[in-house]
Amino acid sequence: MRGLASFTRLSIISALCMFLTIFSSIPARAETENLGWSFGAKAEARRGGVVLVLSGGGTRGFAHVGVLKVLERERIPIAAIVGTSIGSVIGGLYVSGHSPDEIRKLIQETDIMGLLADTGTRLRLDSGNHKPVGESSSSLRLDFDKKFNVIGPLGLLPAVSFLNFLTRNTGHVQTTDFNDFAVPFACVATDLGTGEAVVLRDGNLASAIRASSSIPGILEPWPLEGRLLVDGGLVANLPVEIAKEIFPGYPIIAVNLSGQVTSKPASSFTSVVDVLTQTIDIMTLENIRRNEALADLVLYPDTGSFSVLDSEDYDKVYEKGLTVAEENVEELIALSESAPLVTVTGDIEADERVVRLVRVDGLDGRAARDIERTFRHFVNMPYDVDAINKALDVISGRDEVATVDVNTLPLDPSTPNDVEVVFSIEKRPPFELGVSGYTTNLHRQRWLGLQIDGRDLFSGGDSANMDARYGKGEWNLSSRYFTPLHGGEQWGFALGARKEFYQADGFDSVDLRRRFARAIFYSGNRNSRFGIGAAIEHTNARDGGYEFGPYFYYNVDTLDNQLAPTKGYTINTQVWWNTADILTSRTNVTAYIPFMTRKKTHFALDLGLETGDKEHEAYRALLGDQEELMSVSRHPLAGDQAAWARLGIGRNFLNSWWGAVRGEVFAGYGVIMDDWSKRDDAWELGVALSVPGEFLNGKLLLVYDDRGEFSFGYTLGIQNYWWNYQMP
Repeated sequence: MRGLASFTRLSIISALCMFLTIFSSIPARAETENLGWSFGAKAEARRGGVVLVLSGGGTRGFAHVGVLKVLERERIPIAAIVGTSIGSVIGGLYVSGHSPDEIRKLIQETDIMGLLADTGTRLRLDSGNHKPVGESSSSLRLDFDKKFNVIGPLGLLPAVSFLNFLTRNTGHVQTTDFNDFAVPFACVATDLGTGEAVVLRDGNLASAIRASSSIPGILEPWPLEGRLLVDGGLVANLPVEIAKEIFPGYPIIAVNLSGQVTSKPASSFTSVVDVLTQTIDIMTLENIRRNEALADLVLYPDTGSFSVLDSEDYDKVYEKGLTVAEENVEELIALSESAPLVTVTGDIEADERVVRLVRVDGLDGRAARDIERTFRHFVNMPYDVDAINKALDVISGRDEVATVDVNTLPLDPSTPNDVEVVFSIEKRPPFELGVSGYTTNLHRQRWLGLQIDGRDLFSGGDSANMDARYGKGEWNLSSRYFTPLHGGEQWGFALGARKEFYQADGFDSVDLRRRFARAIFYSGNRNSRFGIGAAIEHTNARDGGYEFGPYFYYNVDTLDNQLAPTKGYTINTQVWWNTADILTSRTNVTAYIPFMTRKKTHFALDLGLETGDKEHEAYRALLGDQEELMSVSRHPLAGDQAAWARLGIGRNFLNSWWGAVRGEVFAGYGVIMDDWSKRDDAWELGVALSVPGEFLNGKLLLVYDDRGEFSFGYTLGIQNYWWNYQMP
């Protein structure tokens, strides 16, 4: 815990230092690029309108939706929107075709903090280690380049789910020129290298919004065209000056969520985020005041009592925006009527474009060719935004891919409708070093681990992993290697040795040493994976020796989040039939079913079956060894077969960028069988309070079992098991 706390403090200090460094290098007026704006040839005229400037401010930005609602209700035309950070999120959703009511509903039904807090749906928690190294599940991590220079991580959170959210809700836009929207749009980011404001007006809309919203030190910077982009609030949190240069002659309505920076009592600062917010407001005060003076009207929603990363009260923040716009509605109407005619370029539907080329930037060799070959059917077909979004989803699921963006570029100025689709990929670092661990008072399986991940070792797209763990009288040393993914197929090889200890109820204690090797051919896609191959293992068990046999693996995963899921399901099956004529297998089915969505409540169902041979210490079916029933995890039940079922009702009480606070009531039942006849069973009832997240993944439990006993327990860390006890 001390190490984790130190890491968190170090990250916060680093973020503050980054802020100060950037601000000290920013000129009095930040340079912007390509600020000239030319309207398209299809322009039409309509009643005058206003240019809306939406400031940054975290979840306070939901007040922007209330302002948009009033403008829509009063039929006040919007000539254009310029947004920073959360202003770019709300503005981007609006210009992509969502009404204020639709945006409000989307926010109400979306766990915004969960989008930021999770590690994405690609986090590899598969206990059998049958998947290449993807997003790290390590509590502490360092990234290295090929010369072993430290290059990261550059942020605490990758925010993969946040980007997926943006893509799902803006990906229907058919043009990459933001000037062609029904309401032209621009958003502001900061070049981390130069401290300059970067105005984004074309490309992938979701990518532009993600860049503008990259809170330094918390979200990883967004790579774009050779630059690292972070939150635009660092240089233009209220980008009125930029809006006037892009849209000269139009009235500017600015919505400033920073409000008036005034003295605050010490009691008002209740978190690190509050301190960071006030610090940024103070440092940006002069810039904001200069931009306020350039606006024709500034609206100040009364959001000061809300945190910039508030996980609740979205409707109350919305009402603040609604109120301030209603109080100024007469002036809003007057400014609109005094404006020049709005020039409109049509709607978000563009002329039909034809894809002539598909290209991949950022990957080399076979990996790039594999992606280009996968999507070559796009060539000579009309540009299909839904198909492109599905392609983005597929590419982002590859384990070597950290981020992926898409741009559509004309091949020749004389034929602008003939385009090439360019997938720009940022690869994961060549090497990663991670430290992780797990502890509990419920059983003896406590450990500290060190992981080393490597990529592009022998050919582009391959990957390897070494995992060393030490626990209480137990240790594990294993390595894996995966060939490059080709058409969804690859080979995986594993070698390892481990020492493990367990004492099953009614059996003597077992001190096992295993050595194993495995070779499997895999095929699959983002959500499912199938493998078939062979494994060999040597144990020191009473009937031990070398055992060899075919190995089968299947996994499907549709969970919305691996650490704090609320919907989706997983199926995981592993089967090994060895020369001792023992069919060892383990199958898990887990499902999460949401209900009472506004209250973030869900059912959780877990079913499982394990087979083995109770007479063979290395291959018994165990119930409780992997926390199927917490009440028997210290001394698991053993037999030829084990089956279990668990039903829980969970609710998220709090969501923040660092994770969530979740409560659950659960009931579990398990049975041990000999030759498929019941020999023993157990049940338990319990309540749990957990904090699922990448940095602090812990749980408190109170369990009542069939023996009439209460157990109070805790866990801390992400429990990746030694592998599977009876599986090589």
